Amino acid sequence: MEKGQERKRRGQKKKKKKRSFLKTFIFFIIFEIVFTGLTILPYGFYGPFKNFRNNVISILMGSGTKQYIAKLFFSDKDIAEILKEQSKAAASDMKNAKTKVINVNPDKKTGIALVTDIKPVSGGNYTNAYALIISDPRRVKVGATGNMGYVGQTTHDMARKYNAAAAVNGGMFVDPSGNGPGGTPAGVVISNGKIVYPTDSTKLDEKVDGVVSIDKDGNMKVGTSESPNELIDRGVTEAVSSDPYLIKDGQDKIESGTNMVGPQPRTVIGQRSDKSIIFLVIDGRHGFMKMGATLPEAQQLMKQLGAVNAVCMDGGGSSTMYYNGEVINKPSSATGERAVPDIFYVAP
Repeated sequence: MEKGQERKRRGQKKKKKKRSFLKTFIFFIIFEIVFTGLTILPYGFYGPFKNFRNNVISILMGSGTKQYIAKLFFSDKDIAEILKEQSKAAASDMKNAKTKVINVNPDKKTGIALVTDIKPVSGGNYTNAYALIISDPRRVKVGATGNMGYVGQTTHDMARKYNAAAAVNGGMFVDPSGNGPGGTPAGVVISNGKIVYPTDSTKLDEKVDGVVSIDKDGNMKVGTSESPNELIDRGVTEAVSSDPYLIKDGQDKIESGTNMVGPQPRTVIGQRSDKSIIFLVIDGRHGFMKMGATLPEAQQLMKQLGAVNAVCMDGGGSSTMYYNGEVINKPSSATGERAVPDIFYVAP
C-alpha cells in the first residue's frame, strides 16, 4: 500500500513539473512576442539597418492611416530627408532597367486590350499588375459619386451606374482620418464637360494644382495648374486632381515633393503617342514582401506600355480595376473596395 501511495506522489510531482514547465514556456513565448514587438521598430529605425528604416518609413508615409507611426519616431524634417534618400535609391535601382515597349492591339470589337503579362522591373515586389489599353480616348470619361462632397461610392458601383465597359478609381480625395466616407475630391472634377466639383461657384476661378485632363479631341494633359473655368474654356471634357505625375509630355520625370515614393498599391493613368489611353493597376500590401510598386517602378511599367504622359491616381486601398462586369484585381483593404469620389471609366 505504501508503494502505491509513493507511486501516486511521484505521479503528482511529475504532473506539477509538467504544468510548471508549460507555464514557464508559455510565459517565455509571450515575453518574446511582446519584447520583439516593442523593440523591433526602435531597433530597426535607430539601428544599423538604414535600408530597412528608409523602406518602412516610405511605406508608412504612403499610407493614409499609418503616417503617425513614422511621426512618433522622426520629425517632419527627418522624414522629408529619408523620403528624399529613398527616392534617389529607387531611381538608382531603375537607372539600368531595360524598357521594352509592349505592343498591344485592342480588340476590334470592344476597342480595349487587357494586358496581364506585365513583368516586374528590377525585381519589383508587387503581386500582380493589370493594364487596359483603350484605343479611342474619347470613350474615357470621369464618373462621380451621387453624393459629391459627402459620401463616395466604390469603383464597381459607379462603373455599373454608368454601364461602363471598364473603370479604375480616380483622383486624390480629402480623408484626414484615413478611413472616411471618400466623398470629397482634393481639387476639381469635370465630367462630360460639366464642373461637378467644386460645388461652390465662388471657387471656379481659383487655380487647382495637379490637374489631369482629357479634352474634346482626346488629348490628355497631366500636372497642370488651372482653374475649373479655365479647363472648360480650353475644351476639357474630363478632369480630376491627382499626383504625382511620372511622365510628362514625353519626358520621364517623377514629380518632386511627394511622400509616396515607397512601394504601394498603385493606380496609374496615361496616354500613348497614338492617343490611346492606358489604365494600370498594381496590387500590393499582400504580405510584407509584396507591398506594391515604387514610383520609378510604376514609371517603368508605363514606359513599357508606351506612355508619353502618365500620372498616379489615388493608390493604396483605393486601387481598383473593373473590367467585363467584375473587379479583376485584389484591392488591399481588408474590408474590400474603398469608397471614392470619382472614377475614370470607358463608356460602352
